[in-house]
Amino acid sequence: MRKQTTLVLSLLALVLLSFSCSKRNDAESFPVLDEKNLTPCPANANCEFLFTEQADVEPVPGIFKTGAYRLFWSRVVRQSMSSVLYIKAPMKGNSFTLNQSDITNGKIEISRSCPACLFVASKLVDGYVKGINLSPGKPADQTSWIVEAQLISESMYGTPLRDTVSVKQYFYPNFVYN
Repeated sequence: MRKQTTLVLSLLALVLLSFSCSKRNDAESFPVLDEKNLTPCPANANCEFLFTEQADVEPVPGIFKTGAYRLFWSRVVRQSMSSVLYIKAPMKGNSFTLNQSDITNGKIEISRSCPACLFVASKLVDGYVKGINLSPGKPADQTSWIVEAQLISESMYGTPLRDTVSVKQYFYPNFVYN
């Protein structure tokens, strides 16, 4: 009887040990981002890369409101065109990853204003977004994030028009706590 109990306990310990030592998918738990190849601001344009916390956005006309997200936005303004990318990231944690499902379910909004923008209506269909807090030990108003987004949109009318929006940049707080 004692031998069977020892055998059962040993097997149980082995099973528990194997679960505790199993590898996590670190790419999902903490995205890998380097600080190379940042997206430049286009010539003759004004750019800003900001974030705020506990926020959300009404996509048209881009009005902020209180919400459950860490809201990142990238704005590029040129003489005849402006484009704003809104990223609704989770508030928890010092990193995040958004996948195709998040993108197609409204966690990303793109707002464009230009003479030809309304000719081809498009929708986001694929891509990814990942971000890392570069100074996680500091208060939120003293941090910066690096965010990389690759977003693919296609025409809503079945034509083979596809567009890719790519952003990789530092984002800075647009609020003050201290």
